[in-house]
Amino acid sequence: MARTRGKGHIRTAEAKRAPKAALRYAARMPPIADQPWFHAAVQLLDLRHEDRVLAMHADPEQVRGLAALVGKGGELTVLQPDRSLAEKIAAMALPQVEVLAHATAGDERFGTFDAMLVAPRSQPNWHKGAYAELPRRNLRPGGRLVLDLPAPDMVPPLLAVCREMGLGEEAVAPLCGLRDDELAEILRNAGLRRVQALLGSHLMHLECPFDLVDGFAPCLPITEAQRLELGQGLVRRLGTTGACDVVVHRTRVQALR
Repeated sequence: MARTRGKGHIRTAEAKRAPKAALRYAARMPPIADQPWFHAAVQLLDLRHEDRVLAMHADPEQVRGLAALVGKGGELTVLQPDRSLAEKIAAMALPQVEVLAHATAGDERFGTFDAMLVAPRSQPNWHKGAYAELPRRNLRPGGRLVLDLPAPDMVPPLLAVCREMGLGEEAVAPLCGLRDDELAEILRNAGLRRVQALLGSHLMHLECPFDLVDGFAPCLPITEAQRLELGQGLVRRLGTTGACDVVVHRTRVQALR
């Protein structure tokens, strides 16, 4: 597991960690156009200035927004299994950010955090117990958790075309996550408190159907030729080569340690 810390990282003393109102609220963080769920998940997490935050699978754009919310007195630990993305995050040299290039087994302890956010584009390759075990091991008592994951049918037009192409369930698994009631039950059974499942459907605006391919094809085990076929299938299904909207369904659950 590779650890990289931004230049000038200073660990704030425990005595200085009394919660304060964030100077930059999540509502002011610019939304990420091709990930509309992320902004809503961050608002739900209620990040505060000087929070210690564990962000799982966050990308560079997400990290920049989260780092601004916790401020230079906060700590943001990013777990990113893609080494190239981890290196890009480290190159940003944000003093409050530490990035771990690591694919979690689901039972590690990375520290003691005030908040934990898991809101990746695709479904993590975790066993079900990891969704409860990671917050149990890493959040302080009373720490806040938000899980925002692909729903079982996250992007219906995209999944429909994938299946028309003959892609099997294993191939499309990154786009198909758990039901909200199933995820909530896992957290409750592990002893997490105030578990609540929330509506997680978002309208995504596309300049053309191929934008959907660009956003989600990297999650799929397909060739360049199959990417082209996927885009053409989306054009047929959505009935346009121009701008359009699609609904993205997410499984979103919040809880306290």
